[in-house]
Amino acid sequence: MTKMRTVDAAVAILEKEGAIEAFGLPGAAINPFYSAMRKHGGIRHTLARHVEGASHMADGYSRAKDGNIGICIGTSGPAGTDMITGLYAAWADSIPMLCITGQAPVAKLHKEDFQAVDIQTIAAPVTKMAMTIMEPGQVPGAFQKAFQLMRSGRPGPVLLDLPFDVQMAEIEFDIDAYEPIAVQKPKASRKQLEKALDMLTAAERPLIVAGGGIINAGASAQLVELAELLNVPVIPTLMGWGTIPDDHVLMAGMVGLQTSHRYGNETMLASDFVIGIGNRWANRHTGGLDTYTAGRKFVHIDIEPTQIGRVFSPDLGIASDAGAALDGLIELARERQAAKSLPDYSGWVAECTGRKGSLQRKTHFENVPIKPQRVYEEMNKAFGKDTT
Repeated sequence: MTKMRTVDAAVAILEKEGAIEAFGLPGAAINPFYSAMRKHGGIRHTLARHVEGASHMADGYSRAKDGNIGICIGTSGPAGTDMITGLYAAWADSIPMLCITGQAPVAKLHKEDFQAVDIQTIAAPVTKMAMTIMEPGQVPGAFQKAFQLMRSGRPGPVLLDLPFDVQMAEIEFDIDAYEPIAVQKPKASRKQLEKALDMLTAAERPLIVAGGGIINAGASAQLVELAELLNVPVIPTLMGWGTIPDDHVLMAGMVGLQTSHRYGNETMLASDFVIGIGNRWANRHTGGLDTYTAGRKFVHIDIEPTQIGRVFSPDLGIASDAGAALDGLIELARERQAAKSLPDYSGWVAECTGRKGSLQRKTHFENVPIKPQRVYEEMNKAFGKDTT
């Protein structure tokens, strides 16, 4: 075993866990951690101008690609409190993010020492775990647990608070003996998915609502494959936007109070069955629940069991990782396709496609000064669909 500072062990763990993109601001109480990052050299750091901004940068990095975990780093006191809005954004949208803060020495805690904020208590409501690490020997295990929590079940952020003396303490640690804890994700059974597919194929006007859990699972391709096998239109939530291309024939639009399309809302109201995968029925998507739920049956598939029934009770709830559920549904759909037992939804798809052609928002304004809608219309003409 090798003797090293706890911060050196922590940085080595970050590198082994694949979290190598950090955003933050140095300060006295977190400088030992920064010195470890500089020593090891495996973590790229982007200097922010404000710690709240750094938290949003880390959140955004995590959102950019499934598997990413952004790191936000700040000193003691106000750096931690500045992270709260970023933590809440990640918490609300199920985004894994690791926040690391410096802290006053252990002996100074709860003695009104300079910037000795009880960030563990403050951050607890908006994290999967918030922990002030009081013993040097706990550092490797705390980081190990943090990564397991961020990746298991419904993803979310974690905050680890490192007192200055804990950062400077030396421990025995061997990174070669370190292994990430296995990630836990529920998986739907064949029987559950057969029931869900039976309900879908019994409907005349079914829809798939695609949530952010599909993106977290890296399963957008499976969603499109399932929709194409069944020939069923898809409505993405705001967090699920991008799971199916906007120009795909089965992309039926977005619904709700904000970021919605008129044709998407009309299609939702015309449907008689909805299967939600990896979504949480947020009210920006649903609008009034009485209107949203009336006249249609629901299946809800979500990785977090307690999310099912939280907003309204579905006709069938299944606790499952979105990717695993989609893989199982694709297998069943292929079997039924081979047996020629899948319904023909071409008429329903044509109806939904027709709405997309007739219920678009007006963008071609001749007003002076120019309206923003016209600006976007011209931009869409000038740039290709893959322009970033």
